Amino acid sequence: MKYGQLPALLDKERLDDSLLLGFYGGGNYGDELLMETLAGLLKQRGASNISIAYQTPESYHDFHHDFGYPRVAMRSKLQLFKAIAAKKNIVIGGGGLWGMDANLNILLMSFMLFAARFLLGKKIYLLGVGYYHSAPIIGRISAWLAAKAATAIIARDEETYQNFKRLQPHTTRDVDMAWYIHALDLNAYTADLTKLQKRLPVHQKTLFITLRRFRGSTGDRLAALVEECIAKNSDKPIIVALMEPRGVDPEGYHLLQSWQQRYSNVRTIDFCFNPLALFLFFRAYHTKLTYIGPQFHGILSAHLTGVPYLPLAYDNKVQGLLKHIAPQRPPIAVQSLRLLDVQTFIDGVYGVST
Repeated sequence: MKYGQLPALLDKERLDDSLLLGFYGGGNYGDELLMETLAGLLKQRGASNISIAYQTPESYHDFHHDFGYPRVAMRSKLQLFKAIAAKKNIVIGGGGLWGMDANLNILLMSFMLFAARFLLGKKIYLLGVGYYHSAPIIGRISAWLAAKAATAIIARDEETYQNFKRLQPHTTRDVDMAWYIHALDLNAYTADLTKLQKRLPVHQKTLFITLRRFRGSTGDRLAALVEECIAKNSDKPIIVALMEPRGVDPEGYHLLQSWQQRYSNVRTIDFCFNPLALFLFFRAYHTKLTYIGPQFHGILSAHLTGVPYLPLAYDNKVQGLLKHIAPQRPPIAVQSLRLLDVQTFIDGVYGVST
């Protein structure tokens, strides 16, 4: 499979006069990483008259550089409608939107894309997106609407490609947008990295563990297992991170704070900085860090920077990623993860004989 579809399209179309739309501004590490990458790629190509639909414009600079692209407050339906009406193109920039987490918001967004294409004559680009068999019925309806509206779709993996190709012939296969981080001017993020290094100095081998909110009991089970892991590895420095701001997941942040108070080897952090700072943090300390977490972009960031990672999967999108980047390592389902699995992995990285 030939990759490079995204850069080729951006070079050909340039996408001037576009509205960038996704789940930007919610504070999720993966979504903010995708937005920073796409905006950076467009800026390098000189794309003009770009606007970014952002949930919380007042917090934009907590997570992103200013590319000179104005923000549109997504919470204002009037502002969003005006931006859609004013722009020539609507660009959905990455993310596994049509998967197990698909909800009413995804349906509304997909219907809006359908209306923008067929009522307003807009061009719709779905770039580096994901559509999976795990999507509930609302996700499948949403994917149909988005596919029929699309001028072009760039699928980030094989499952997405096959699913969308049946609906929209103008579908090509590529990789997740994070694979193109290397094309950005990463020197521009030195100050962001330095701030994170001051908050989380790393001097020796360190476990970097992330939590994720899940529906049902999976999240509680994962948190309990992580605490068992912390207690069992009291001789190792451990960073436990939320991949969202504390305001989005106050319960998770309170749990992290309790662990930091209870265990002297634990430091905690929530996501409140530029996502490329964490990517560069992984790259800077790839010989010292070990990553354990279920997030798609946490795993991908570790892979791209050479950080050892536990192959955890909670959805088709992560299974597909792991099959692509580590076909020789069977993924472990988060729902059936055991402390033994985690400890065996840690001992292997640390060279502990069993």
